[in-house]
Amino acid sequence: MVQPHHIVLMGAPGAGKSTQSRLLKARYPVEVLATGQMLRDEVAKRTALGLLAEGYFETGALLPDDVMIALVTERLLRLGSAQGFLLDGFPRTIPQAEALDRLLQRLKRPLTAVIALGLDDAEAVRRLGGRRMCEGLGDPFPLHIDDTVSVDACLRLGGRIATRPDDEPQVIVERLRHYEAETQPLIDYYRRYGLLHSISAKGEPAQVQAEIIRVLEQTAQQTA
Repeated sequence: MVQPHHIVLMGAPGAGKSTQSRLLKARYPVEVLATGQMLRDEVAKRTALGLLAEGYFETGALLPDDVMIALVTERLLRLGSAQGFLLDGFPRTIPQAEALDRLLQRLKRPLTAVIALGLDDAEAVRRLGGRRMCEGLGDPFPLHIDDTVSVDACLRLGGRIATRPDDEPQVIVERLRHYEAETQPLIDYYRRYGLLHSISAKGEPAQVQAEIIRVLEQTAQQTA
């Protein structure tokens, strides 16, 4: 029996986590738990969690660990035993990673791999400054304002182009600062456990995806 993949996808804002999550979901039977989108959905619904998250989005700061841990725990407990998962945006801090370890040990769902997408700040700022979301056609998906073909297709199919609040110029630099200060230590954390696989995010999405697939297939062979 093929074991389901349990993946953590890491990377600075703009590294393409949402794009790679969508591509990997099309290839593997994994439930994508994208905490950023989950929180934005709560903001749109004006729930108590959404109102809390909205204030953090406006400043580029990370939500408290206990809030994020509770959010992800609730979603992981819903999954069937044969269902794989891909975590996009969690964990972001060492306490979150430790809480995830404890939960997965209890559920007997060890991580398959931690994929870290690397991108320099200059490219991250360029990507985020031009990133837009196509909404109204199912799950929102990212595109770049310079990609006129994708923008036109979104509009032609009845979608709308929106800018995420956390992609406003004054927020981008703050998001990168928070990532470096609070999330970068996770690289060392997962490297110690032999789970980390660093992949450059500079290439085209298909190139990055091919490298991720290579890592996952190699890992599956090693654990078979």
